[in-house]
Amino acid sequence: MKKKTILPATFLISITAFGQVGIGTANPHLSASLELASSNKALYLNRVPNTSVINDPQSGMVIYDLTDKCVKAYQGNPAGWSGCIIGNSGLVGAVTSINCAGAYFTPNFATVGQPYTGTLTVPYTGGNGGVYPAQTTTVNGLTFNLPLGVFATGDGNVVYNVTGTPATAGTTTVNITIGGQSCSGANAISLTVNPATGNPGGVLPGTVTLAQNNKYWIASIYDNDYLPYTKPTAPANTSVINADGNTDTLVDVQGSLTTTGITVYIPATVTGSGGLVAPWSNTITIPANLTQDGISRQVQLSWAAQTLTTSSTSITATLKSIGGTLNAKKLDINAGIGNDYLGLLLGTFQYPYNQAGLLTTYQLRDIPGIPDRMFGQIDNNNKYDHNFLYLPIQAEDGKIWLNNNLGANYANLDHPAFNLTQQATSTTDVNAMGSLLQWGRKADGHELLERNISNSSYGTFKSGVVYGQVATWSPTYPYRIFSAPSHVPSEWTSATVPPAGNRWLASSSNNPCPQGFKVPVKVEWQAEITAAGSNGLYSTTQKLKLTYAGEGFDDTVIFNPSVPVYSVADGYNGTQTYTVMNSSVVGPNIGNCEVDKAKSVRCIQE
Repeated sequence: MKKKTILPATFLISITAFGQVGIGTANPHLSASLELASSNKALYLNRVPNTSVINDPQSGMVIYDLTDKCVKAYQGNPAGWSGCIIGNSGLVGAVTSINCAGAYFTPNFATVGQPYTGTLTVPYTGGNGGVYPAQTTTVNGLTFNLPLGVFATGDGNVVYNVTGTPATAGTTTVNITIGGQSCSGANAISLTVNPATGNPGGVLPGTVTLAQNNKYWIASIYDNDYLPYTKPTAPANTSVINADGNTDTLVDVQGSLTTTGITVYIPATVTGSGGLVAPWSNTITIPANLTQDGISRQVQLSWAAQTLTTSSTSITATLKSIGGTLNAKKLDINAGIGNDYLGLLLGTFQYPYNQAGLLTTYQLRDIPGIPDRMFGQIDNNNKYDHNFLYLPIQAEDGKIWLNNNLGANYANLDHPAFNLTQQATSTTDVNAMGSLLQWGRKADGHELLERNISNSSYGTFKSGVVYGQVATWSPTYPYRIFSAPSHVPSEWTSATVPPAGNRWLASSSNNPCPQGFKVPVKVEWQAEITAAGSNGLYSTTQKLKLTYAGEGFDDTVIFNPSVPVYSVADGYNGTQTYTVMNSSVVGPNIGNCEVDKAKSVRCIQE
């Protein structure tokens, strides 16, 4: 019979846990709970990829950071992870340069009289792996604290902890010097401090709720060396990146916001009998380093008193500059998009979104455009025919979409109608219709066509048709592929591995949308249809402006030019998928849902 020894052993360990523990010594120090006394062995700390993997850090914790290759402690008041406690052989830290324009705050704005807790991240290049000292400075009630740390060998970031309550509104600038380099004077780093918002309670009746976290983009570009385009891996900034040193077609667009302003719409949900919305305004300051003319500008988001009913889908507001036109900084295509594909933040407004006056944000952003996935690349027609730039827009569903169909003339740098900010003026606007893609195919040239400007019912594909399935997802020719003539519903590929229904997943190599975007699935289209409300999906008042672009068969003319048809990424059943037709998602197993019928594509952010 086994002896019951588990409880006594546990009890013994518990008793010793309340005394002093010695490893390598029989007499641990009375002031120590644990004493290590080996003369030839080391304390081997937990080794973690970085401090962010510690879900609930507590003061006194110590780890070895595998990324920075040093020991760090959770300490201070307020507590936070320190920089490297021990540097590399005492080497004095130095860097080649600091990217002052690329420095950013998180959160990216503060408000007068309200506590702020955040960080300032400053990128650098050419770190030597040496130690940099701790720093503390206070500006406008905000304390900037940089713990002792070690520069990476090469490029990296230093992160200041920023806490406090700002005393005055406007632009708070901070000068920093680290590693022998400085951001000061005109290159000082700026944080926008918004004025105190008035009392937001009661601006909205209890029957009205506004959408939260809205965004608006200004397109502003200057670039003549952008090819080859490189997928962004860092936040957007105002620097210039020369792609290869060769001159490309100049793209020069001055984005601006005038004192007259523009009308914007904030989605609203209205219940009961609706009610009166009281006026509201919020003014912020755009720092001079984010404007093309170097002039700091105040901009305002406001709305007048207005009555909303249950048929209302949005509140009407105005976005304008005060005292002069805001000329947004012209950005470089390879530097100004950012790894979130949202461009450069100019400033952040606040507005109440419910009766209680809880505040949410409205961001004003600057962006040089979203390049087509085939931007600057040779297609299957051996041509550079995909030099398209798009803009992100926030649609009625609150999601980020592209402003035009793939292949629209308005997005084409090489077309006379190029206008980055222009969307469809009507459902029959030929310059907004764009390409027609066979479902699941790359934008390899098969989809490109020339629209007839005088008759939207007709257009000519740049390449022809071939019959017979191909055994690959990536055909090498630019033709539309049909298994047989006469419009027989068919599949253009016989490949079944990977699963054929996965061809337009966001992660698929066949995803035709720009980096960071994808073809919408059924539930995403349905959400936008619902959000469009009684105005309808194709109303000219919608933020997402769609067209009747027709379909591509193996004929030379456009089929169904008067029927709005858009591709959906899911629902594949072997020969058909879900399809947006008119104002609903239909199929599969009905006409117009076949994968070989080429259709319009509008992309949504991943």
